[in-house]
Amino acid sequence: MRLIPQSLLARTALVLLFALMASQLVSIALFRYYSREPRVQLAAIGFVGQLKTIRAALEIIPPEQQREFLQRLRDERGMRVFRLREEEPMEIAPDIPALRVARERLREEFGSESEIFVRMRPQKPDAPPLLITRLPVRAGVFYVVFPRGRVVEQDFTWAWVGWGVFGGVIALAGAVFLMWRVNQPLKALAGAAQELGRGHSPPPVTEAGPTEVRAVAVAFNQMRRDLERVERERATFLAGVSHDLRTPLSRLRLGVEMLPADPATRSDIERDIADISGVVDQFMDFARDEGTEILEPTDLNRYVEAIADRARRAGADITLELGASFVAPIRRQAFKRLLNNLIDNAVKHAKTAITIRLQPIAYSAPGTCGVFSISVLDRGQGIALDQVERLKQPFTRLDSSRTGASGAGLGLAIVERIAKIHNATFELLPREGGGTEARVTFRESPVIH
Repeated sequence: MRLIPQSLLARTALVLLFALMASQLVSIALFRYYSREPRVQLAAIGFVGQLKTIRAALEIIPPEQQREFLQRLRDERGMRVFRLREEEPMEIAPDIPALRVARERLREEFGSESEIFVRMRPQKPDAPPLLITRLPVRAGVFYVVFPRGRVVEQDFTWAWVGWGVFGGVIALAGAVFLMWRVNQPLKALAGAAQELGRGHSPPPVTEAGPTEVRAVAVAFNQMRRDLERVERERATFLAGVSHDLRTPLSRLRLGVEMLPADPATRSDIERDIADISGVVDQFMDFARDEGTEILEPTDLNRYVEAIADRARRAGADITLELGASFVAPIRRQAFKRLLNNLIDNAVKHAKTAITIRLQPIAYSAPGTCGVFSISVLDRGQGIALDQVERLKQPFTRLDSSRTGASGAGLGLAIVERIAKIHNATFELLPREGGGTEARVTFRESPVIH
């Protein structure tokens, strides 16, 4: 299967060339079959006409001048006429179609004594035998040697080869043009599908090209509209539910303050309310459209330090590993939500000290980094490799019976979505020595909406 080309252009060209070659072979076979007899008849007529001319000349030329005539005939026409010597053996030529027609013509014109013979060439054993015709003349019997191609024609000519090459070039040019017409809309469709897969909202693809390709483009545009509608409805639903829950949560928080309960009970209720409020905040974050936020050049070291300081004030044990200061274009609020969700996830599930590592990878200009990564590392139990992709999906959580953590299971899904709109990749990797590294690698030229 490796011999079969993979691209549509190569496969189409291969099919066209195969069809052309098959057509050429069939054409050659049909041409040879239907044109052989007329060609042989025509060649035989010409050959017999030459023999008639030679016989007429030999009958009227005096014997003393015949030698000179035969020499001129050999020099100018390439035809040798001679009298047979006894030591020159010959065999009757085989009864093949070309010679059969010539033999019949000879006998019709010169009588039943006319015959075609073959004689081998001792000096050239690999050469085809000579064709010799017996020509009765009044002065005796002469024998005529003539070029074999005058009756037995070659099976193949350069004309067929040239036509095959020309047809192949035409087929290849046709394949290139056809695939260009097909590939243009397919390329646009593939690009739009990739953008959609990254979480972006590409413009509708042009519904052009062949009928089949146009039908795919129409279906893609309809799918894109349906996804946008579902996304809007999902965001509206989550935002509405979250907004409606905030008011009763505020009343509950106020009511707890007025309850005549012991401090431990009040603390448990307040913690539950905080958990519910955190879930509502996740809903609100998940319902936001970060793609509308503009990209701003940002000093990443200072920005990460500010986010880490706020997390420390909330009780997180954080260590920073920062390199040289650099500037990169980011959506600041989206980036803050991304890092906060990674920190919250590590704090809830690992319950250990965490490290935030910011690494520049490739500088696009002095002081400006186009490729960098930010990682949140912990020393928790780690994540099984077969669970990594599942945890990136919305409403998916680790086993709460082991971790005791709460939440809606949206934190990593939000990180994944924000990474996509920055043209970044989000990975959950095992940390050397135990634990997990949540790494987001930002590439150059993030998509700007």
